Amino acid sequence: MPQPTPYQYVKLGSNLEFLRGIATVSVMQTTSLVAFPGLMENLSAQRYSVVQVVNVMKSLLVQLEEMGLAQSLQVAEAFRPMLAEMEGYLARQAKPELAHLNDPFAERLVVLSKQLGSAVRNELATAPNPSGGEQ
Repeated sequence: MPQPTPYQYVKLGSNLEFLRGIATVSVMQTTSLVAFPGLMENLSAQRYSVVQVVNVMKSLLVQLEEMGLAQSLQVAEAFRPMLAEMEGYLARQAKPELAHLNDPFAERLVVLSKQLGSAVRNELATAPNPSGGEQ
């Protein structure tokens, strides 16, 4: 298997960050939203669409396979039931592009994304360096 390219590492990081970035916050009475900078982007109309999340998750799984990150792929297996659930939900929607994640599902996705990010970092840190230099 050829050595992953720098682009593959960047794309992998981007996809992980996309999934990790799904955040929720309870709305409370306040006169200022300064303490909640991501709140407006996380309202229902702006929340990540299910179609977009499905595409990123599929891409991420393919990347892990192509890059030969077996340990990380094993951690990513936890995404597969969530992916199947989202795809089933989309199949039942008249307008799938309007479907958005609900908060508990998004929070589970964030937790799994953080675990996967940690697994990827650990696996890459212990991988042999093909150039012969130090990592």
